[in-house]
Amino acid sequence: MSSPPKLFQICIVVHDVRQANAHWARLLDRPEAPVEVIFQGAIVHHTHGQPADYVDCQVAKHDLGHMVLELMQPGPGPSPWRDHLDRHGQGVFHVCLQVDDRRAFQRELGEIGVGLPYHVGYWPGGSYSYVDTRAQLGLELSVNHQADHTQLMQALLSGAAQPFDEMR
Repeated sequence: MSSPPKLFQICIVVHDVRQANAHWARLLDRPEAPVEVIFQGAIVHHTHGQPADYVDCQVAKHDLGHMVLELMQPGPGPSPWRDHLDRHGQGVFHVCLQVDDRRAFQRELGEIGVGLPYHVGYWPGGSYSYVDTRAQLGLELSVNHQADHTQLMQALLSGAAQPFDEMR
């Protein structure tokens, strides 16, 4: 039996990650988190079933011990984060749950009327996906799973695999 999902991250999409980072650091009485440019070839992304390449996303992550506060400034091109910022402005993009068994968790989501994820990112040590759960849970849900995806990433890049093959 797998352990219950663990809430471990809240992602807030912002216009200016450096400014938001400074404000959060002050309010949390802690140093500013390093700001990093992410997704530079380290993650294989698919959005709505199509390969996607996201560049120029900047992120600051405050590790609060019990969870991570992620501040995301999307790049100028199309992305889930840019779409949220353009449609809704700054604000909470998702809460993230870490799960032991993605397949079983997706079945649980299906039982409450949630469809399949629309976005997935794979890296050698795991994957994350975004699921629209606004109607059921009132927000976007990110599902994180730690697993060795080295071979799956190679298969995705060569066209020998499709997103979510690991869930079939």
